[in-house]
Amino acid sequence: MCNNIYDWLDSVTIEIPARSVLGVLAFFGFMVTQMIRANLYISIVGMVGNITWDETTKTSNESYFNTTDLPALEDRGTVSSPELGRFQWDESTRGLLFGAFYWCYWLTELPGGIMAQRWGGRKVLGTGVTVAGVFNAFVPWASKYHLGLVAAVRAIQGLALGVTWPAMHNLAGCWIPARERSKFMNVYHGAAIGTAFTYPICGFIMEDFGWESTFYMISAFNILWSAGCYFFLYDKPDKHPRISMKERIYLQQHLVGLSKRLGIKKQYATPWLKIFKSSAFWAVLVASQGVMWCSITLSMQIPSYLKQVLNFDLKMNGILSGVPELSKFGFGLCFSALMDHLLQHKVMSLTTVRKLSVVTCEYIPAALLLAFNFIDASESTTIAIVLLVLTSAFGGASSSGSLANVVDISPHFAGVILGIIKTLSLIPGILSPMVAGFLTAGDKLSGWNKVFSTTAVIHIVCCTIFLLFGSAEIQPWNRINESKDADNTLQELNVPLKSTVEEEVKT
Repeated sequence: MCNNIYDWLDSVTIEIPARSVLGVLAFFGFMVTQMIRANLYISIVGMVGNITWDETTKTSNESYFNTTDLPALEDRGTVSSPELGRFQWDESTRGLLFGAFYWCYWLTELPGGIMAQRWGGRKVLGTGVTVAGVFNAFVPWASKYHLGLVAAVRAIQGLALGVTWPAMHNLAGCWIPARERSKFMNVYHGAAIGTAFTYPICGFIMEDFGWESTFYMISAFNILWSAGCYFFLYDKPDKHPRISMKERIYLQQHLVGLSKRLGIKKQYATPWLKIFKSSAFWAVLVASQGVMWCSITLSMQIPSYLKQVLNFDLKMNGILSGVPELSKFGFGLCFSALMDHLLQHKVMSLTTVRKLSVVTCEYIPAALLLAFNFIDASESTTIAIVLLVLTSAFGGASSSGSLANVVDISPHFAGVILGIIKTLSLIPGILSPMVAGFLTAGDKLSGWNKVFSTTAVIHIVCCTIFLLFGSAEIQPWNRINESKDADNTLQELNVPLKSTVEEEVKT
């Protein structure tokens, strides 16, 4: 019986490319981890009495620094259930609980990349999600004893989930050829879908079973995903027990950095100095900062803008606040498919595709944001909404631009590089809400136009720097760790040694 099950599993798995399984698991991984981040924002409605749920609810995983600027919860819709509203936490207390996760989140970004490089992305990713999922079930227990315990639990979750992006980039460098990378990077937008589903699901569960159930449910989702990670994800193609020989040879032909992919045990030190002296590294870092500034600004401020300038009520505000995130995911998926098509048919080089993608996700949104200066948004509501949605949608091209370019320039050290970039997201995370608050202190309409114009200027500067110095070429410091063992292994499999995707794309 057992053998029959394994035989069936082997036959099914062979038909499904292993990297497709990685993509599906990655998408749902970002989705469930985002649900952990957003869990407290909706559940606190039932935890604290006489509060309403304002339109400033977070809509993106990049909004995690906006903790002290949240409007008072007393201004949000009344909780009518007599069984809810157990805790009397004031605004500062809620701000502490919200911030405990996000202020600690960035601390493990860079260490996560280093650990994934040393021990493999699967272990680091699976462990981080498991720890965060288990501790999510402790939130109801901690809430009954002391709010300090809740803050501690959230801080541990932030530290645990800080490794997720770098660890996944490490896996992408080991599994995803450059010609498929744009499409694969859309799995990172699973976080947006996670946000869109968290609020209605938790609201339904909380109404019927109490706020504690939301934490148990999301905890179960994350633990279930972790089990799938351990059973179906593998660090390298040669470690996968059910990968077809056809796919394995294909990946060995089209992935650079074969010594590491083929399971050679020797570890190498990260070439820190050479990385920091690389113009390609600084170009993708700057481009990423521009994307993150816009993403954080819009995800934090769109709900307030809809209320202060466009005067939408709570219901419409809540609906419209989620539309930009969904548009980003949809456009990113279509755009990445187009970019992969251009690569596979050798219409453009890899570097040209990356630069076109960065132009799409930075120059075009910049133009749309500057357009707010030429309309009266309070009178042209529809136009304003269309501009916001399009701005966010074109930002979805980042999955084919700077996000994918991190793996292009160094598949070996992609996790480390993304760790550095994500750690520096502290800069837009802190400065963006401060700038927005300062500019909108007076006249709201002109203030918001200045916020959008500032974001546009940052986009233009960052994109220009990438166009001048960006590259999708494998950097020399990535190749220093190559081993002859890789060539020997390929020769044993009768695999051509010079069939790299960079050569194919350029010809």
